[in-house]
Amino acid sequence: MERTRLKHCLNYKQENFCEYMKRFLALVVILLSLVYMSCQKEIDWGLGGTGGNNLLSRINSKTGTDSSEVSYFYNSQNRLIREKTTGISGGLTLDNELIINRNAAGVILTTVQKAAALVSAGIDSVVTRYNYNTSTSRYTSSVFSLTAFGFSVTDSAVYSYDASGKIVSDVHYLATGFLPPIQSLKNDYTYSADGVNITRQDQMAATTPGGPMLPVSSQTYTYDNKSNPLILSHEAVLLSRTGLFNANNSLKTVFTNTADPTANFNLDIIYRYNTAGKPDSAFSIRTPPGELTVSAYHYQ
Repeated sequence: MERTRLKHCLNYKQENFCEYMKRFLALVVILLSLVYMSCQKEIDWGLGGTGGNNLLSRINSKTGTDSSEVSYFYNSQNRLIREKTTGISGGLTLDNELIINRNAAGVILTTVQKAAALVSAGIDSVVTRYNYNTSTSRYTSSVFSLTAFGFSVTDSAVYSYDASGKIVSDVHYLATGFLPPIQSLKNDYTYSADGVNITRQDQMAATTPGGPMLPVSSQTYTYDNKSNPLILSHEAVLLSRTGLFNANNSLKTVFTNTADPTANFNLDIIYRYNTAGKPDSAFSIRTPPGELTVSAYHYQ
């Protein structure tokens, strides 16, 4: 292994090549963190809610001394166009904003993501472009680029559908000026028999650039029979917010980390509902470590 690495470094002028690879790997870490970010934080926050019976306006959650607020904004057709997160978790800021740009028909054209974690890496924002096939009424792919440490890396996602029109997988490819596109991440989605809820999500990833795809994690869900306060359907998968696909509310999440079993956890949630049958408030317990999160939904 060391001989192979040395040979590559000599072939491409050792200092320049190895420094390039260090920067490439650092940028890959940022990029993959961005891909994982939304899905993972959704698990950590749990669910809950208070308020009326209409559009979800915000979620407030508190875990020990940590707290967060997620606010939702809509256009005149009641389509989601912005999500803003503020708060602290483990002493780190959760500040994040997702702007969703749509055409007159409601199709997502681009999203703009701003986050404190990106700014700390010298990245102002990330713009993702979505490609949509009007003849099939399906999103076919998406792409975004990051520039940091002196060069750029591009992430492209390709979406696959089942016969009923639900997204069953998205495959991500990384590309840079130095390397051709390489498969880096794959998400597989399993749906309930009636097709209204995602019951399982499996992830595979390459642990090294161009390496084999290996299982990384799986998440399984069980649900109540009440109404999810915000349903985005297939857009939830595009936006990496799979919890917003579902018609119902998750009662239990089992997270299994294949690479690091010490990161495994269960999330159990108890709800109180409003008169519309939507969550009013919730108590969620993450085990381990037996951490309690109290959440509240507000509607407009």
